[in-house]
Amino acid sequence: MYTITYSLRDNKNNSDDYYFDIALFTNEVLGKAQEFLGAYTDEYSSYIKAISPHDNTSKEEYFFELLILGVLWKVYSGDALELEKGPQHILSTLVSLRQKGGLLKPSIDAVRGFLSTIFLSPDLYDNMFTLSPAVKHLEILLNWLEATGEFKYEVARLTKWHKYIEIKPKEDAVNILASSIAFADWFEDKSDEFLGKYTPNVDRYLNEIRPSRYWNEDVIFCGRRRVEYHLNMVGAEIMNRAFKKAFQHTDKKLAVVPACMCISRDKCQAKPYGSGLSCIGCMKDCSVNKLKTLGHKLGFQVLIIPHESSLYSSWKKDSTIKEDVGIIGIACVLNLVSGGLMLKEVGIAAQCVLLDYCGCKKHWHQEGLPTEINERYMEKILLDP
Repeated sequence: MYTITYSLRDNKNNSDDYYFDIALFTNEVLGKAQEFLGAYTDEYSSYIKAISPHDNTSKEEYFFELLILGVLWKVYSGDALELEKGPQHILSTLVSLRQKGGLLKPSIDAVRGFLSTIFLSPDLYDNMFTLSPAVKHLEILLNWLEATGEFKYEVARLTKWHKYIEIKPKEDAVNILASSIAFADWFEDKSDEFLGKYTPNVDRYLNEIRPSRYWNEDVIFCGRRRVEYHLNMVGAEIMNRAFKKAFQHTDKKLAVVPACMCISRDKCQAKPYGSGLSCIGCMKDCSVNKLKTLGHKLGFQVLIIPHESSLYSSWKKDSTIKEDVGIIGIACVLNLVSGGLMLKEVGIAAQCVLLDYCGCKKHWHQEGLPTEINERYMEKILLDP
């Protein structure tokens, strides 16, 4: 199987080794996070509890939020400094309009692709520096992230940190930011060592293929760096651990499946169901049909959605997605963290399963490659206490 950017299989027949490796590495990440960030997350947790007594965010989630901050600071803060207020306001407004959907969405995407390519500095080598840790620079970074439209739920979490850091003495504020950046430095090196074999072609894609995404609305999404893949891999593991108990207590389970898992989109006979489609088993070898069969065995339903964003935009009006339903979100690596944070924000208990590799026609492959998951890991999510 040709690897576009990442593959959890590492040239093997399945991704079993990946799930063993990610569990071990996540343990190491959380242990190191305690060294770098433990004192800060303890104080922040107390601050959040004072504001929202019923908040149930775990310490591990706070560790991950600061890791997100550090990684995004390293990758994008140099670009963020170059974005002037005018283009930033226009891009942020377009993002808000796009999220409402409707007939204008294609036109908005066309404008966003043009402006993002010009103003958000997507070239890999035009900003090889990072801003110094300072509260004013955090605001600059958050404005840039908001303007991309790719980090909505990460920005929501980091905005809370921004408000907290703003009220801290200057030295304490700088220490929090500097520690998150230092932790991200450690993470980048270690994640290459532990997870690099699963992201072998990211740099090749960025250098050789990504320029073809210029002028498209996904120019930032498709340009995510290798460390961001590793960040999302670890984030998926952390969120699965943090959200597991709530997921287990839901009455029903629903697997939300991207359409790229269908073996043939042209021949698929799935029927409309909720905000997506329901598999009718029209093709024996289709991964979605196999998942549906597993669902009959383990007690979950399957909902096919055109794209991960479909779930985020329509969950409120979808009768299949309620608070008593536990969602198993299936997506490629770069979509999982945003999706998990979104579901947590709206009170839906979730677990996530990574596609073993990417292949959708919208972003990654001209003709589209049918994607697959590790069904043994799916069973583990549903059966392990």
